[in-house]
Amino acid sequence: MMFARCLCLASGLVLFSTALFAAAEDDYQAGLKSYRNGDIVGAMTPLRQASLEGHAKAQALLAEILDRTDFDEDAIVLYRKSADQGDLDGMFGLGVMIVSGEGTKKDLPAGRAWILKAAEAGHVLAINAIAQAYLKGELGFTEAERNTPDALTWAKRAADNDYLPAIDALAAAYGSGNAFGVQVDRALSERYQAQANRIRSLDPGKGKKKQRRL
Repeated sequence: MMFARCLCLASGLVLFSTALFAAAEDDYQAGLKSYRNGDIVGAMTPLRQASLEGHAKAQALLAEILDRTDFDEDAIVLYRKSADQGDLDGMFGLGVMIVSGEGTKKDLPAGRAWILKAAEAGHVLAINAIAQAYLKGELGFTEAERNTPDALTWAKRAADNDYLPAIDALAAAYGSGNAFGVQVDRALSERYQAQANRIRSLDPGKGKKKQRRL
């Protein structure tokens, strides 16, 4: 009898948790829709409710809104809660705030670690940020580190995201062999240059912008 009661209680808790998650997801989706429609004020109420229920993506999005409106201390608390649950937006947002010292003490190694963790998991903005840091010597990367295989790897990953600074850097590096420790490779240089031209909507033959199709 006791086992049956425990089993019923456990089943009830599972159903309750499932219902809470469903409600939090509904709130998040409502907030996300309002946010995408430009209704920031309207987005905040459902996002705040979902955040209180522990919804990681809602916490990250609400943190982004708060960060942009200079509520830095509130934003970093939410970003941390989201990041601790493994949300990539939360990790990236937390890392950026720590690096810039918004709402917390500035800490380059700690902030970079969060951004790198998000990048390694495939977060596009984080990948681009790490590549940019190598290119510009930001986030504490030294001059020596900027010409390592790791730097080349991140530049290529960012180029796969169509991130222009990385593409331009790779085109130049393979064209002259003076960066990332690579050898001159005209074919690769031309490939990256063609990618850059495509993104910029340039006509390589004429060197001018193509007209936008209406």
